[in-house]
Amino acid sequence: MLVPPPQLVVLGAGDDARPLARFAADVGFRVVVVDRRPGYSPSTASRPRPVLIHSAGDELDNALSLDAECYAVVMNHNFADDQAYVRALLKTPVGYVGMLGPRQRTERILRNLAAEGPIDEGRVYGPVGLDIGTDGAEQVALAVVAEILAVRSGRRTRSLRERRAAIHAPSD
Repeated sequence: MLVPPPQLVVLGAGDDARPLARFAADVGFRVVVVDRRPGYSPSTASRPRPVLIHSAGDELDNALSLDAECYAVVMNHNFADDQAYVRALLKTPVGYVGMLGPRQRTERILRNLAAEGPIDEGRVYGPVGLDIGTDGAEQVALAVVAEILAVRSGRRTRSLRERRAAIHAPSD
């Protein structure tokens, strides 16, 4: 039986999305990049190239089919946009919602969404990525892809969301 490749939806098409899209494609994900800004395009050297969809958070369910076999990383760097994407993702069965950025930002977004109604915070991985002491877009992308692969495989790893100290503080 042929099984389609897993889908990674990258929400945000900035420069730091390029290595994530490339690495995910290299390990077998079908990558879809979503950004509401029409001027952004994730030009990468990956094969196959990621699909680019222009969509705001409130239009996401109409723009893309999302199921439990999809993984998503929110990395738009705009608080309102990221919150709208997370709101839309939490209304779908997507099992992994990674959020780039500081823990306080993720917690603020989740508090705002919880004030609107019940949410499943267990699907949210923020800060996104494994705690491997990374810095820079390529290293962060590697940590994110590694975490997604571990979650997909049902492996228990130490995620940055479990680290109580600041991300760049010495090991706790």
